[in-house]
Amino acid sequence: MILAVAVGAFYLWRDLHLGAMKNVPLPDIIVEDIEIEREVNGKTWIIISPRAEHKEGVIYGSSVDITIKDPNGRDTHIYADKSTFTRENNDITLTNGDGTMTEKGKTYEMQSGFVEYDAKGEIWNFSQGVVLNSENMTISGDAGRYETLSGDCYITNGGTVTWTN
Repeated sequence: MILAVAVGAFYLWRDLHLGAMKNVPLPDIIVEDIEIEREVNGKTWIIISPRAEHKEGVIYGSSVDITIKDPNGRDTHIYADKSTFTRENNDITLTNGDGTMTEKGKTYEMQSGFVEYDAKGEIWNFSQGVVLNSENMTISGDAGRYETLSGDCYITNGGTVTWTN
């Protein structure tokens, strides 16, 4: 009897502490109407998708809605047709990304055909066209990069900047 209680207590403790286990192996699975909240580099990421599939360490999502809450006051919201999320390194790819970032009362908008997020460097890479908007400026080009830590934004392979009054 004591052994059965001890085994039951162990499994209950393990289930309650799954968040503390970094690389818990997940079986291949398909989930509908999923919401995931995860801390990445000190920021809270909330990912919502009507359908997600976990296969070989990668989560594939469709109609993905991502909210990133930074404790420094920068809030980002991104919608994408499709995405991948690699559990091992927290990297993300997005297809047809459309997003906004709000910081210090200013809003910036982004659209890109393909977006890759490098979690380790906190760098967003844009390809297949990118358009970045602020209240009086639009920057567009074939590809670009936004470095979250420095706030630097680059358009590569040439681009166009339009200012309005």
